[in-house]
Amino acid sequence: MSGGGRTAACADRPVGADRPPGGPAGAVREAAYGVVALPLRRRLTHTSVDTGELEQVVLRLVLADGATGWAETRGNGAYATHHTTGSVVAALAALPAVTHPVWRDPAALAASVARHCPPAAMLLDVAYRDAAARARGVPLASALRAEHGLPDRPPGPLPTHAAIPFGTPREAAELSALAAASGFRRVKIRVGGDPVQDSARIAAARTAADRAAGPGAVVLAADANGGWDPETALATAPWLARYGVAWLEQPTAPGDLRAMARVRAESPVPVWADEDVRDAADVRAVADLGAADGVHLKLEKAGTVAALAEAVAVARGRGLDVALGQMDCGRLGCATTAHLAAGLGLSVAELWGCANVGRDLADGLELRDGAVSLPTAPGLGVRVLLDPARLTPLGRPGTPASAGVPLP
Repeated sequence: MSGGGRTAACADRPVGADRPPGGPAGAVREAAYGVVALPLRRRLTHTSVDTGELEQVVLRLVLADGATGWAETRGNGAYATHHTTGSVVAALAALPAVTHPVWRDPAALAASVARHCPPAAMLLDVAYRDAAARARGVPLASALRAEHGLPDRPPGPLPTHAAIPFGTPREAAELSALAAASGFRRVKIRVGGDPVQDSARIAAARTAADRAAGPGAVVLAADANGGWDPETALATAPWLARYGVAWLEQPTAPGDLRAMARVRAESPVPVWADEDVRDAADVRAVADLGAADGVHLKLEKAGTVAALAEAVAVARGRGLDVALGQMDCGRLGCATTAHLAAGLGLSVAELWGCANVGRDLADGLELRDGAVSLPTAPGLGVRVLLDPARLTPLGRPGTPASAGVPLP
């Protein structure tokens, strides 16, 4: 499993040194983490990654009343999060044991960690929220809706994307037809490589989806993951429009909003930012430059639910479309995204990143007719299959190798 990356930036910061004020939010009795390798049915390949497994860092918290919360985050997704399995583990290993006073306010601890290692902060925030919602006997989505002043109501099935990876036009057609026949009404296709090949794949996907579900019944989106320069992106835009692509995600390399703004100004297809938006400040920067029509936000990049909710609010306030994304992950992570989508009132979301996972670390999340049914049990509502005894307690040094946990 990979290591390195920005370990020092995560681990060397004194824990709680800049902890925001606030009273205790709950008592944590146990905290432990591990690293789990989830094998993929087919390799995950796009302009920024090529891997046959997902490296998932998991965290388990137990409250004083016995309520247990879990969370997972992707380790080998540095192209999006700028953190590796090694840096996330280092951030967790640097935290003190739960007897330390910093654990009197887990929410504040997560906010502090988010400044230096958002994926580790995500684990702290989600695991604590999962445990707290379980203690109250409510689904996490209900707790989030109450927190943000939204009326609570049982959510119906949550529509999600089907993902079409790099491959041949024939493979794109087969996967698009299967998605359409399975009830998906949104399909997102990886592009950003050879424009000629990408054009053929988009055309094949459009034709196959129309045959399976009817003309225009399936919305196509394209995600370049920053793989094109502005000239190439602009050259692709006319044929993307011809095939009815609803939006083009991150057409140019992250870090150059002016390049993306140029594409957006001249493109007949709406442009959305992904790798360039992490938090509310990034959303404001995109809006100020007119660099995108929409933003694709992820908790893995924002770090905490509060930071994600702020970014969503800023995007809505600036008239940008908003989608909730996720890293490819297991059902535990997918359940988190589903509860966030329902809890924050987001209708465009990627909720099924576990579709390509061969063996998972949790069960209890279902996909039917292109939509995820939100678990109604308390907290995240899924069952984690890992043995808690194999996890590494916080306050004890660890590495990705020493923290490895086998799948059951």
